[in-house]
Amino acid sequence: MSKIQTLMRYAAAAAAALVLSACGSQEPEMPWQSVSWDEAGLEMRFPCAPEFARTPVDFGMEIGSVPVSMMGCDAVDSTFAMSQWVLNDAAQADDALAFWEVAVLSQFDAVDGDDAKSGAQFVPAGAMDLPRSIRATVQGVGRAGWTVTTHGVWFARKEGDKARIYHAVIYAPKAYHQTANTFFNSIILK
Repeated sequence: MSKIQTLMRYAAAAAAALVLSACGSQEPEMPWQSVSWDEAGLEMRFPCAPEFARTPVDFGMEIGSVPVSMMGCDAVDSTFAMSQWVLNDAAQADDALAFWEVAVLSQFDAVDGDDAKSGAQFVPAGAMDLPRSIRATVQGVGRAGWTVTTHGVWFARKEGDKARIYHAVIYAPKAYHQTANTFFNSIILK
C-alpha cells in the first residue's frame, strides 16, 4: 500500500471515529471562514481553523517522493482537508490526478447528488482544463467499520513548466452534498 493510500485511509478512519451516529436528514450548519494559503496560491472557506502539515509521498510515478502539504480540520462530524504538491513536469499533471483519484475512489461506490455527479468536470478559474480534473462523491466502510462518505475534487494549475496538483476532500458519515458544494465552490486560485 502506498503512503498516499495509507494517508487517505487514516483520514477516513479519523473522520469515522468522530461519528457516533448520523442523526436526521439535514446537513449540519457550519461556521464558514475564509482561509488564505499563500504556499498553495489559493483561498477557500473552511468550517474550522485548519492545521498545516507536510509529508513526503511517493506517487508511484517514477519521480520518487515529493513533499505534499496539507491543511485540514474537523467540524461537527466531518473532516475537511486540502492537499497540494508541485509536479516538475506539467505534461504529467493529468496522470498525477489519475493516480490520486484511484487511491481514493477505487475502494468505494459512487453516491451522487442532484448537482454533484461523480466524475463531473471540476475546473476552478485558473486551473488546467484536464480530463482528470473532476469531482466525486463515494461511500464505503472505513477501517473502524463505520460508513464513510468521501466528497473530493482534484485539479491542477500550471506554474511555468511545472504543475501544482490539488485535492480537496471531506470525510463524513453520510453524503453532505450542499456542504461539499459550499466547500469546493469556495476555492479561488490566486
